[in-house]
Amino acid sequence: KENPFDLVFHGGSGSSAQEIADAVSYGVIKMNVDTDTQYAFTRPVAGHMLANYDGVLKTDGEMGNKKSYDPRVWGASAEAGMAARIVEAAQQLGSVGKTF
Repeated sequence: KENPFDLVFHGGSGSSAQEIADAVSYGVIKMNVDTDTQYAFTRPVAGHMLANYDGVLKTDGEMGNKKSYDPRVWGASAEAGMAARIVEAAQQLGSVGKTF
């Protein structure tokens, strides 16, 4: 075996593609990317809320615009953002199509 240890990369969020590639070459088999996935989920929500600010707010007894605040709308973009980050991590770590 080329690398005698299976390593875990704690705190891998925010690492560059080169840093991840280097870590994998040193024997990293697992990388923690919780902060990256939290951001990937939250960023589309924040973007949606800011882009639809007037429709999200309920002012002076009005209902606002349901399409703006419906969680099925902004939730779908949040899920898509997180899924894209997970796909990116799997590609960077060389784990696409593999299982333990």
